[in-house]
Amino acid sequence: MEEIALSAHIPAQRGGSRAWQDIVCKMIHNVSVSSPSSSPFKAHIAGRRYGGISCTRFWSTPHQVSCSRETYANSGGAGYLLSWQLEGQAFIEQAGMSICLEPGSLAIVDGRRPMRVGFSQNVRRMVASLPAHAVETALPALIAGRPLSFTPQGALANMLLAYLQEIADTGSTISAHELPLLAENLCNLLKVSAAHAGVDAVDSRELRRRTIEHHLRIIASNPDVSLAEAASSLNVSPRLLQKELQGMDTSFTKLITEERLSSAALKLRAASSLSVSDVAYHSGFNDISHFNRLFKKQFGITPTEYRLSAQEAGDP
Repeated sequence: MEEIALSAHIPAQRGGSRAWQDIVCKMIHNVSVSSPSSSPFKAHIAGRRYGGISCTRFWSTPHQVSCSRETYANSGGAGYLLSWQLEGQAFIEQAGMSICLEPGSLAIVDGRRPMRVGFSQNVRRMVASLPAHAVETALPALIAGRPLSFTPQGALANMLLAYLQEIADTGSTISAHELPLLAENLCNLLKVSAAHAGVDAVDSRELRRRTIEHHLRIIASNPDVSLAEAASSLNVSPRLLQKELQGMDTSFTKLITEERLSSAALKLRAASSLSVSDVAYHSGFNDISHFNRLFKKQFGITPTEYRLSAQEAGDP
C-alpha cells in the first residue's frame, strides 16, 4: 500500500478549481469542485494518505464541492470524513440535514452518501478520511445515516487537533504503518468528545434496528448466508432477530432479497464489464433463473433490458 505525502499550492488563476479537484480526489475524497467564475481561485494543501486513512490541512478561496453515492466501481473506497473548521464557515448538506460549521467546530459525514459542502468565504480547515468500521464502532449513531456536528471543548479539543496535525504532518516521524493505530485512537477521542457534547444520544431500539439492517445489507452478497448465521454474528438468537425484523415490517428473506436486487441494479448500471450472470453471482444470487424472475418482478423489465435502458439514458 502506497503512502502519499503532498504539499501543493495553486496560485490565483481562473480554472484553478480543476487542479484543486484533482488534488482533493487524490488526497481526501472523490468529489466535483466548482468555484465562482467571477474571481480567480487559489488554495494551498498539505497532508498524508495511506490507504483509506488520510488527513490534510488546507486554505482556499470560496468554492463548492459535491459527491454522489459510492458506486460499485469504487465500493469500499470511501469512509467517513471528519472536518474541523479553523477559519471561515462551511455549509454542509447531507441526508436532508444542513449544518453551518463555525471555527472550532467539527462535522462527521458519511463519504459513501451524497453530500454538498459550500464555502462562501476564504476558509482554513482540516479534513480526515477515516475507515467506516472504526468510526461506526466509536459512534454507532452514525449508522442511522445522518451527519454529526459538535464543538470539542478544553483538553479534548487540544488532543483531537494534535492527532489530526500529526497524521497530516508530511514530516512526521510516525510511519505510514502506524497511521491505522492513530486513526483508531482518534475515533475513540471522537467518541469521548461527542459524549461530552451530548450529541451521540440515540434511541436504543432505533439504533438496534438500524444496526441489524446495516449488518444484513453488508452480508447480503453472501449467497450462503442464513438467518442463524446472521443472528450469531449479531449476538442474538434467530427468534429474537425474526421478532426485530417483524417489528421493522420486514423479514430476513425480504430484506436480503431487496438488498441483493438493489445491488444488482447498481452493478448493471455501473459495471458494464460484468455479464448479467456475474452481476447475479456478485450480488448474492446462485440461481440465474431465480434472479431473472425476481428482478423482473421488482423492476418490471429483465436485467438485460434494465442495463440497456440505463445506457440509453446515459446513467453512470
